[in-house]
Amino acid sequence: MFKRIKKALRKIRWSFTAKARDRKLPKAAPSVVEAIFPLDTDTYTITPQHLEEMMNTGKSFVLLDVREAWEYQMVHLEGAISIPLGELLKRFRDIKPGSEVVVYCHWGMRSLDAAFLLQQLGFKSVKCLLGGIDRWAQEIDPQILRY
Repeated sequence: MFKRIKKALRKIRWSFTAKARDRKLPKAAPSVVEAIFPLDTDTYTITPQHLEEMMNTGKSFVLLDVREAWEYQMVHLEGAISIPLGELLKRFRDIKPGSEVVVYCHWGMRSLDAAFLLQQLGFKSVKCLLGGIDRWAQEIDPQILRY
């Protein structure tokens, strides 16, 4: 009986190693930019300069801050509403449907997640602020607190 078990185990091991040799690895992994922004960045992102232009011209849009409450209390952009990313699924109805939404966070990663989530929830025009409030502070308003 043990001989049969040993033979079966050898056969399984040989089958597995043969399949492993036949597997092909991809020739190149995606770049960091492709991994972070797998889709067209022009469609889903907005630069600080373009956001400033929208604010100055009085264009109607929702400015959504998805950072934590303590971050919002430290510093935020004027007119922004605060819905932390962890609460967005529960509170997305606080955002007027059909409106253009610009989402931002500290560096732009959470806001990208929030933008994709809002698009999946049916929002048509959602953009993420490239570089978040940190890039805004560097390029547009150096007076605001950077952390």
